[in-house]
Amino acid sequence: MSAPDQVASITSAQHRARQFGVSSVEKARLVSKPWGEERWLVPEGAPFGFKLITVRAGCRTSLQYHERKEEAAVILSGNAALHVSHSASGELTELHLTAGDVMHLRPLTRHRIQAITDVRLLEVSTPHLDDVIRVADDYNRPDGRIATEHAPASHHD
Repeated sequence: MSAPDQVASITSAQHRARQFGVSSVEKARLVSKPWGEERWLVPEGAPFGFKLITVRAGCRTSLQYHERKEEAAVILSGNAALHVSHSASGELTELHLTAGDVMHLRPLTRHRIQAITDVRLLEVSTPHLDDVIRVADDYNRPDGRIATEHAPASHHD
């Protein structure tokens, strides 16, 4: 679909949605990660974060924690290992996750997802989306938001 056709399709969908009291219809914002991708399902500035996350088989996210951000996620498909510690310096425990498993991560909980197969999960969180302290990262990324992962051309089907 060409860019003008995409705009017309979104505009038409927005018009129809407003007839039913829906405030907006948009494409999810795509944030590319070296281990997979995030699709942001609500815009930045919303009172919560809501993401569809894909981690490719054999890849893993940063070992990280958040100072303020609290998050919960459900595994939609795939098999993963959650490496987790309830303190900034405690020993990591490995938990195996499959479709339907839910994790709730409070601030200061160190965690990392390692995908055994391709994994899709749905995450909801407090709005502190840039609150990421990376303890270890396979891609040597710094703490916080990575500007190159948030490129302007980030709306996809």
